Order: sequence, then structure tokens, then C-alpha cells
Amino acid sequence: MEKIRISPRQLFCLIVLFELGSSLVIPLGADAGQDAWLAILAGLIAGLLIFQVYLYLYRQYPAIPLTGYIRKILGNVLGWPISLLYVAFFIYGSARITRDIGDLLFNSVYDETPLFLLHFLMLAAITYVLHKGFEVLARTGEVFFGIVMILVCVGILLVIFSGIVQLTLLQPVLENGWEPIFQAVVSQTYTFPFGQIICFAMILPYLAKPGRARRAGMTGLIVSGLILSLITALEISVLGADLVQRSTFPLLITLSKVDIANFLQRLDALVVFTLIIVNFFKISIFYYSAVIGAADLFKVDKLRSLILPIGVIILFSSMNIAGSHAEHSVEGDFYLKYTLELFVTVIPLFLLVGSFIRRLLGNRGESGFSTEQQR
Repeated sequence: MEKIRISPRQLFCLIVLFELGSSLVIPLGADAGQDAWLAILAGLIAGLLIFQVYLYLYRQYPAIPLTGYIRKILGNVLGWPISLLYVAFFIYGSARITRDIGDLLFNSVYDETPLFLLHFLMLAAITYVLHKGFEVLARTGEVFFGIVMILVCVGILLVIFSGIVQLTLLQPVLENGWEPIFQAVVSQTYTFPFGQIICFAMILPYLAKPGRARRAGMTGLIVSGLILSLITALEISVLGADLVQRSTFPLLITLSKVDIANFLQRLDALVVFTLIIVNFFKISIFYYSAVIGAADLFKVDKLRSLILPIGVIILFSSMNIAGSHAEHSVEGDFYLKYTLELFVTVIPLFLLVGSFIRRLLGNRGESGFSTEQQR
């Protein structure tokens, strides 16, 4: 593994930017109606729980990435194909988010620019940064974290002071009980975005202070979850739950309604700029996770040699992932309900059980060996 080291602070910043990512693009937890903000908080709790599984596995195998300890726990015969599936999962995730931000830019700002060019420019910038090294991305994340937090605060304050917020649209709370919230958590807000932190199982071995992984990771999840819940509540209180559910880009519509003294208007650019930043980092994390996994599987010493080939695969995958935005959204429902659930929950829990069994058998073997020696 290359000698890359990132600080706990950098890990925290990357997690927050990663979790915000494409979560700000789509209507998150909309199936729960006006309680979508509660569904996000419930999804956050589930995300914190599954993160404990990732942390446990990381502590058992602190020097190797997810694709490495999959093979250690399950053996090469079963572990190698599963690890390869994770590489494909990371590539698909990168391509999907690239398409998300590409569709947003095409539909809102650059409607006469070829979609391929929008994807190419985004991935070219990411490829350049990753080629400079992951530490460069981590340091860049520290800088842009502050910028994003300022933009988020400014956006929230502008919505509030514009007088377009109607808190009555958030009522009644729990009108249909907890069932719609749990359904929204299971189908969306747990796996997306919080379960996607599985990507950091590939990044954690590069942490300079392994003992602070839990604090940095959980704090990052909590901060991003609270921000997403607040933004969703604002969207509902401005547009109403029904319009949020039917909107392609509800955050964009919400900010476009801001009008303060006929001076501050049409703040779409603020939203677009923020979304470009956070999705830049989310794509980068998925992208680099695929690079690490491929290098680990195929015994490639220099990660840089894989960055460009995988970038090209992501670029063409993002264009062929769906024929239209509507098709992309339909495919996304399947991705959220089945694909993500398999990779962020089912396989990690299977690995957790396998790790317990290996430790148990190992301890018994050592105990038996010691007994024989005493005899």
C-alpha cells in the first residue's frame, strides 16, 4: 500500500462533503411526506450503527482495505470475486453521481452544452487531482469544507429571511405514524446517503491516527445528517411535501423563490456552485476507492497507473447508464433498494460473522496448542 496519510480532521471534512454530495440533488426521503426530515434522522441512526461494523472490521485489519480483508476472511476463492464486485460497485457509484450532477447542470444551466462534455470536464478535474495524490484531495477538502459550510449557512439564512417559509407545511408531524418513515429509511435514507460510507472502508487504512477513526467518522455522519435534515425541512416548508416529491431538483426550486427587497433574487447559481463542489468530492471518493480496490486485487504497486483507465471507464459508464433522466431515476430506485443494500449491509454483516468465527477458531487452536505443549 502506498504511503498516504490523512489526518482525522481531513477525514471528517471528506465525510461531510461526501455525504452531502448527490443527497442535495434529489428529494431525499420524499416517500415520508412532510416527515421526510425525520426519515433522514432515522436513516442517520441506522447509518451510525452500520458504521460500527465497518469500524470493527477496520480495527481487525487496520493495514488493508475492504477488498483485502474480504479475501482474508472468506478466502481467495469466494473473496476475490466479491472484492471485484466491490470495485465494480465503486465505479458504478462514480458514474451514477457523475450523471446526477451532469443532468442537473444540463437541465438548469448548460442546456445547450453536450452532456458528454459536462461529464468529461468534471472527471478530468477529478482525475488530475487524484493523479497528484489522495493527500492533495484531502487538503483540498479541508479548504472547500469551510466554503461549503459558509454557502450552506448563507443559503439557509436567505430562505428564512425571505419570508417564504411556512412551518405549517411541516404539520401534522407523524400524521400517518412511524410506518412511512420506516419505509423511507429502508428504501432510501439509510443506504443513501449514510450507508455509502462503505467507501471509507477503502480509505481508513490511510488514516494517520487510527484511534480517532470512530470520532471523525461519527462526527462527520452526524453533522451531514443534521444539515440534510434541516435543508429537507426547509424545502418542505417552502414548497410543500407534494411538490418536493414531484420535483426533480427541489433545492434548486427552493432557492429560486428567494426574493429579498427585489434585490437578492434567482440564487440558482449559489445552489449549482455548492452542488458542483460536494459532488466533486463524492465522485472522487468513489473513484479512488475503485482505484485502491483494483490495485489491491491485481497487485499493482503504483495506484497512479490505474487512475486514467478507471476514469475512462467511469466517463463512458456515466453516459451509457441511462437513456434519459427519467430512466436514470427509475434505475436509481432499483439501485437504492437492492444494490446498495447488498453492498453496504448484507456483505459487511456476513464479513462480521466470518471475522467472529475466524477469531473463535483461532483462539481455540491456540488454546489447544498450548495444552499440548503443557503435556
